[in-house]
Amino acid sequence: MRLTFDFLSNGGEPGALMRAKDWSATPLGPPEQWPTLLKSTIRLILTSSHPMFLWWGKDLVQFYNDAYRQTMGPERHPSALGGCGRVCWEEIWPIIGPQIALVMTGGGSTWHEDQLVPVTRHGKREDVWWTYGYSPIEDHDGVHGVLVVCNDVTAQHKAKAALERMNLALTEQITQREHAQRHEAIQTSQRLRAEQALREQREAETMRLRLLFEQAHGFMCILRGPQHVFEFANSAYLRLVGQRALIGKAVREALPEVVGQGFVELLDGVYAGGMPYKAGDLRIELRATPDSAPTHAYIDFVYQPIMENGIVSGIFVQGFDVTDRSMARQALQRSELRLKEGLKVARMVVWDWDLDSNEVVFSDNAPELFGASWTNMHQVWHCFDPDDLKRMELARREALQSHGSYGDVVRLRRPDNGQVVWLQVYGTVVADEAGNARCIRGVSIDVGARKRAEESLREAGRHKDEFLAMLSHELRNPLAPIRSAAHLLGMAPDNISRVKMSSVIIERQVNHMTSLINDLLDVSRVNTGLVVLDKEVIDLHQVVLESVEQTQPLISERGHELSRDVPAEGVVAVLGDRKRLVQVLTNLLHNAAKYTPSGGRIALEVSHHGDTVELHVRDNGIGVDAMLMPHIFDLFTQEKRSSDRSQGGLGLGLALVRSLVLLHGGHVTAASPGPGEGATFSVYLPKHALAGSAGAARRGPGSHAGEGLRLMLVDDNKDAANAMAMVLESAGHVVMVEHDPLHALDSVGSFAPDACLLDIGLPGMDGNELARRLRASTHARAATLIAVTGYGNKYDKASAVQAGFDHYFVKPANTAELVGVLARIKPVARERQSAPAAERIAG
Repeated sequence: MRLTFDFLSNGGEPGALMRAKDWSATPLGPPEQWPTLLKSTIRLILTSSHPMFLWWGKDLVQFYNDAYRQTMGPERHPSALGGCGRVCWEEIWPIIGPQIALVMTGGGSTWHEDQLVPVTRHGKREDVWWTYGYSPIEDHDGVHGVLVVCNDVTAQHKAKAALERMNLALTEQITQREHAQRHEAIQTSQRLRAEQALREQREAETMRLRLLFEQAHGFMCILRGPQHVFEFANSAYLRLVGQRALIGKAVREALPEVVGQGFVELLDGVYAGGMPYKAGDLRIELRATPDSAPTHAYIDFVYQPIMENGIVSGIFVQGFDVTDRSMARQALQRSELRLKEGLKVARMVVWDWDLDSNEVVFSDNAPELFGASWTNMHQVWHCFDPDDLKRMELARREALQSHGSYGDVVRLRRPDNGQVVWLQVYGTVVADEAGNARCIRGVSIDVGARKRAEESLREAGRHKDEFLAMLSHELRNPLAPIRSAAHLLGMAPDNISRVKMSSVIIERQVNHMTSLINDLLDVSRVNTGLVVLDKEVIDLHQVVLESVEQTQPLISERGHELSRDVPAEGVVAVLGDRKRLVQVLTNLLHNAAKYTPSGGRIALEVSHHGDTVELHVRDNGIGVDAMLMPHIFDLFTQEKRSSDRSQGGLGLGLALVRSLVLLHGGHVTAASPGPGEGATFSVYLPKHALAGSAGAARRGPGSHAGEGLRLMLVDDNKDAANAMAMVLESAGHVVMVEHDPLHALDSVGSFAPDACLLDIGLPGMDGNELARRLRASTHARAATLIAVTGYGNKYDKASAVQAGFDHYFVKPANTAELVGVLARIKPVARERQSAPAAERIAG
């Protein structure tokens, strides 16, 4: 089994020491070579809040967690980590050595309760009582180590011993007094006085104990018998439970809301087994009355059995209300979580840099932002841009001299993928009590988005300035010949030939300026949504004729050869605005003619595939530079495709083409091998059927009137599926909705659909596989398959076609186009039971 997690992550101080230790010098070697069993066990130890210890291998190499570290003195921590067990614990080896040997040799687990194992801690020998167990860490090759789960129960042992001594002392006193009474039986008066004195002494002792319990900071109570009847409860206990009357009542009667929370069950276990129980930070729900609102508290407590003649007669309960401590810890945990989430969302890393050791500690999200987790500043500097590093070092020196702060924007190259990250770095110098700079604390914020936005704004500004300069140039150019012509008219108003020539010049230049202004107005209207298309069914053959007619003068003037591959009239139609579509194609042809050197070749091709019409305008002109290609349809993008500006213009044609094509529900693309290699501009539009045309007859299904289809809709998004079903039902179709592809396969036989609308991203089986299975089934082999999916690139579409889909729609699908496709599908010829036209079958 290969572990996919960092088994040494977290774990407090021992976890950090394990990660920092050079294990290659130990018998275990580097951590990545450790056995999986060892890694899993270490991960278990580090993530546990219970004291745990591990001896591994024949050398008994040692590991332990943060909880166990607290039971060790400086004599062994941290030197014990990775050390040899026998060397580390030589002073108690006679006790634990045989137990370890038993486990390592396959003798099974051991368990020791309240075991005295004296150890040296904090410079002195201490008697320490432990409850611990040794368990083998083994697999099919045998035992590899010993796992220790332990508790330091010294305090409980001493408390129990003190209580037993107190009980023993009281018992011995009673015995002595009874012995005295027997010897003094003849002295009745003396015996009575002695008994009276004894009773008074007992009452005084009891009162002293009760007073001590009453004054105790923690809560205490004494429960008697198997029903746990309250015999005593101090003020702290009464405050905890809401000042209720407890004495003489069983726990289940006095505190009914506690039943079922586990506390009473623990009392039963302690009473039956005679073993104490200790727990910490447990949540308890209390109600002062059955109808009152619940209150919650967190408690640490001990259930100590009271022994009389070796038999449990009751339970002494002692503990502390630690609600404030627990709530503070929870609040701190929530605060830390919010801080971590905030740092992640803000793409901000917090760091501390120790100036003496040059070590740096980053927040946990550093690898996500930096691509690495560093511990030394030299590693960080290596990834900075050298120029940025020099500039920041100067700012940091000034901050160190003044014990102030510094900040700068720097570039860091991620070591994992080489990506450059822009960081806003802020640092503040922290000095010690003597005024010496000891560390720098700071934050690093990813400002890449801001830098990209600034660059985009600068680029947009540059494009706008260039466009305005070009606009100024193009509008000023006609003014010179107009002014000259006006001057000529003023000089010789009677010269007929000069008047005619001047008139021609003025008209030509005014027409040119009108064309420029019309382009500007068209782009403005389209971008502001003021253009409303006058849609009708248009034969593309006529659009081509009009566009060629408008551009033929320029094509002929430049000596180009224009070839056309266009379907005959009545074959290909679209639903659109004739004037605007002519404008689109005219702009593309005009563009090709203008940027192709004289004597070039221009090809116009119109084709149709499925529900799409394609228009391609190809030329062998100057081509398009790769740097310009991503922006060629953008407004204000003014890059010269050549030095030839003889045709003038503002370069708005392609931006207008894209906007008009989008208004028609299509899209436009550009391609070029490079400068001097020509270019191809392609327009893709939804196809529309021509009524009675040959093209429509060749589509196969044909139109049908008055009959709705049986449609199976499969989509795991219930809202999307139900909304689409309502649209299809309103168009007169019968719809079955399924959210699971396997259920769809089970239902297809009984439903027998005419068409299936399938999502590609389905759970368990994608839409392509479902389409293949439907094509292979006898019940849906003849059905039309339509993909309605969020995947929209050409590779996804190609995969869908290979899987057997007839049509492909990208979400959100154009419902008008989808309904139009369904209108051209004939119902599958079959015998089936009739169904109401408005019936909806929910899957």
